[in-house]
Amino acid sequence: MTNRWRYASILVFVALVMSARLPAQGQLRYQSSISLSAGAYAASGFGTNHYLGARYNYFFLKGRYFVEAAIGFSSLKSEVLESISRSQIFESERLYSYEFVFAYDPSPSGNFPYVVGGVAGINQGGQTSFAGVIGLGKRIPLGGFLGTDQLGLRYDVRDQIFSQKINNADEFTAHNIVFSLGMQFYF
Repeated sequence: MTNRWRYASILVFVALVMSARLPAQGQLRYQSSISLSAGAYAASGFGTNHYLGARYNYFFLKGRYFVEAAIGFSSLKSEVLESISRSQIFESERLYSYEFVFAYDPSPSGNFPYVVGGVAGINQGGQTSFAGVIGLGKRIPLGGFLGTDQLGLRYDVRDQIFSQKINNADEFTAHNIVFSLGMQFYF
């Protein structure tokens, strides 16, 4: 599948999820949550790979605001770069990031997504960069699922923006896009 079709299918999926009607029930009585998520990490110039992440949230003001600490793992593996260049650009193909964000949710139990902004540290193949983070997402409570009201789903779309320099070339602004879907546990 070409990258154009891959990106188009991801955008269609995100649009469908964001337009879905959500339950009117909220998870506002809990102050914290942890979540595990999986998805896709589109590293600028390297293609899209699988993503695994974990997040901790602390909610305040009835769930309208929250702060989040997150860590995520992915790869820089690129079939295109491997076929064009036989040399390795980075020391390894490992990619990991950590984020600290502040979020505003205008409607914790409604249909509007929350917005986030913050900072991230990104380690791509042994090179560390500082990044700004913007994004949106939604928490979807699963009231009564498995006999508890402490579970929920969440989806997120984040853009990690940073300045990157590869092989002594000119610096450029990189946009690493993270799409994730996860299970959230409130406590």
